[in-house]
Amino acid sequence: MTRLPRLWPYLLAVGLTALSLACIWRLEAVRAGLRVDSFAVGSTPVTLWQPATAGPHPLVVVAHGYGGSRQFMQTIAATLARSGFAAAAFDFHGHGRNPLPMRGDVTRLDGATADLVTQTREVRAALEGREGIGGSVSLLGHSMATDIVIRAAGEADDVAAVVAISMYSDAVSPTSPPRLLIVSGAFEGRLREVALDRARLVAPDAEEGEIVRAGDVLRRAAVAPLVGHVGVLYSATTLREVRDWLATAAGIAPAGALPRTGLPLLLLLGSVLALALPLSRLLGPPEAPGPRSTGLMRRALVLPVLPAAIAALAVPEGLVGIAAFGPLAAFFLAWGGVQLAILWRAGVLPARIRAAGAAMLLFWGLCLFAPALDRYGAAFVPTGPRLWMMALLLPGTIAFCLADAALVAGRGLGPRIALRVVPIATLLLCMIAAPRLGVAFTVLPVLGLFWLVYGTAARWIGARGGRTGTALALGVCLAWAIAASTPLLAT
Repeated sequence: MTRLPRLWPYLLAVGLTALSLACIWRLEAVRAGLRVDSFAVGSTPVTLWQPATAGPHPLVVVAHGYGGSRQFMQTIAATLARSGFAAAAFDFHGHGRNPLPMRGDVTRLDGATADLVTQTREVRAALEGREGIGGSVSLLGHSMATDIVIRAAGEADDVAAVVAISMYSDAVSPTSPPRLLIVSGAFEGRLREVALDRARLVAPDAEEGEIVRAGDVLRRAAVAPLVGHVGVLYSATTLREVRDWLATAAGIAPAGALPRTGLPLLLLLGSVLALALPLSRLLGPPEAPGPRSTGLMRRALVLPVLPAAIAALAVPEGLVGIAAFGPLAAFFLAWGGVQLAILWRAGVLPARIRAAGAAMLLFWGLCLFAPALDRYGAAFVPTGPRLWMMALLLPGTIAFCLADAALVAGRGLGPRIALRVVPIATLLLCMIAAPRLGVAFTVLPVLGLFWLVYGTAARWIGARGGRTGTALALGVCLAWAIAASTPLLAT
């Protein structure tokens, strides 16, 4: 019995590793019986999902939303491939692995929207001539991409059907698109209203869950229960609605089991996160936290607000050629710099850097968690110009995380939350004050999730492996996360 307390970290690690492998097996099984190829159309990365059997297979072009990537749409693509379609998911400019940024004003239809519509049509044209693809062509989009695919369909007269998930588009008319399915998550109240409004352009008495018709125009507003803006992509209701709608339009019978990837993905990411706890036990006994001061905490919360906001708003828009990254780098550097100065004046100096803690967090965060999310969830590995954006962010994110680690050491949940919420709120106010920064609004939820996941792992590892070294590694991970996930818009 005396050995059990010493063995539990190893037993937990074995159990979590087994759970992770089981989830990976389940997620990889989605590809069974399918042919999955990745290639480029010009600069656009494309992943084509299709049955392993000989074609021709009707084509569905699958487009992700703002801040998304091909990986976000793979459950839907696999569903369609199992039913006999060739489903092509691609990365828009400024997203995922696409090396080119979005171009044009994001608020104008003849700006970024027109650029993405053209890109969608180019992907479609390239795929139509590919071996194994033939028959009807349909378009599917999520969130931002709903407007893109609806406009792309409006510029062609041979699109069999359009699917808009979490839709908002002013391009829908009583006659276009002629065959439109709109799927909303049950928790997307405003978007459900929009979907029903567009259905009532065809039949004024239309209700959710029914197909309405006016001549050759068909429209349906469906609801996926118990999900929101992201969960709707994994809902069995969504997958069934999409498959059946497109199969009917293509003149084929709906077939194939619906892939269930949502729960295995959550369990995989959760088990990889939990694995950081037993890994941290390899670093030795916990360190004692440093001294705490309520006055120091208040100053560290309040004093960085104005300098960081001024720094973000003062950076010229075109300084680095990509919107928002210059202001973001200045914001983190100013915030972290002010807090480090406050700590220095109070005599709180960084402890000795222990390489073991830093190495373990980098291994866990960049070699375990990031690849798992990148393969099965969303693009999370910076490539191409994103590596330069990561380098630009690094000084600020390291200063930010060094100060944060010194301030949260030994404190309870409330102070830790406050130290993370205040900079997020300040950044939000900066985006409201300067709409040019708003293109990076995805940084706000990324920061929240980063503290929830990477912050938790860093707390476990830093307690035993040295807070200073772990904070340095956490700064690298923060720059990685922002650079990998934030849309790129050329200035």
